[in-house]
Amino acid sequence: MQQTGNTNRPIRVLLVEDSQVYLNLLKRILSEDPLFDVVAEAKNGAEAVNYTIKYKPDIISMDLIMPIMDGLEATREIMQRSPVPIVIVSSIYNSKDIEMAISELDAGAVAVLPKPSGPADPGFKADSEKYKKTLRIMSQIKVVRRTRALSKGEFSNLLNKERDKTLNDNTEKGLKKIGIVAIGASAGGPEGIRLILSRLKPAFPVPVVIVQHIDHHFVDGFANWLNSYSKNPVVVLENGMRMREGTVYVAPSGRQLRVTRNGVASLSAEVKNNGHAPSVDVLFKSIEQLYGGGCIAILLSGMGKDGAEGIKAISDSGGIVFLQDEESCLVYGMPGEAVKLGVNAKKLNPEEIADEINLLLNI
Repeated sequence: MQQTGNTNRPIRVLLVEDSQVYLNLLKRILSEDPLFDVVAEAKNGAEAVNYTIKYKPDIISMDLIMPIMDGLEATREIMQRSPVPIVIVSSIYNSKDIEMAISELDAGAVAVLPKPSGPADPGFKADSEKYKKTLRIMSQIKVVRRTRALSKGEFSNLLNKERDKTLNDNTEKGLKKIGIVAIGASAGGPEGIRLILSRLKPAFPVPVVIVQHIDHHFVDGFANWLNSYSKNPVVVLENGMRMREGTVYVAPSGRQLRVTRNGVASLSAEVKNNGHAPSVDVLFKSIEQLYGGGCIAILLSGMGKDGAEGIKAISDSGGIVFLQDEESCLVYGMPGEAVKLGVNAKKLNPEEIADEINLLLNI
């Protein structure tokens, strides 16, 4: 939810890896940096659950495929019993492995990375630095136990109470015709995106475009994973693609995404914005320029401030904006930064956001 305060002590790491070769590799990478202290090593998910309670690490580096208990089940157990930031470090062999890694984000992991290459590989130094940087940043997150989602009956009662108010509010505002829905998310975001897409009605009347901060190895798997839950098809955007109603578009990694005239996607190789490419701010500001108040923007769980300025620009232009509420966020950083900027937005959990959108678009 919130970042932990800075301390002078090393970051306490629990390594969970059943391969001795990779375990030695990860230990070597971390042992060369005084910022890290490997406090324990687990060979399977069951040990990981027990060691989390025993050693109280600041961060867990979790393998995916392991004997006795795999990384997915271990992540669920840890996030329910003694929550700690978990980074999935997984070998990528096929699409099934990738989709299982994406499922880890839904279970509560804060990031997913491919395993670093070996010392003889030209990419070893870059992989090692990326691994350490991810552990360092994610160790600052204070995560909480997953909250119970509202039941279907509870949502029905809530929506019945809010329906008239929502429609009346929109009438008073003179709601503009909506041309696009945009979603921005980072750590903790995949679960929220999944929940929203699973509740949006089929044949959705406008395109939905998503920027999710995720390693480039997992973008296609992320889109495939979302496609298994969404009532509308999910595809990865390509440069020059025209976004059409009834389709969900995921921004590829490594390029900035803007939406241009006629809803055409423009992907450009640019420097990172707020440390990210694609950046939520870049996307949000582009749709504000194109659609003005005729758009819906959603900012979900994530660390940092990416998206806060963009969603404020949309709000100031009369667009409809939603922030994921603190109770349902794994990390309240991005929505929290938008609140600090004074963004006038409804703060709801992902299911509530989806149902509000269905009402707004009268579907």
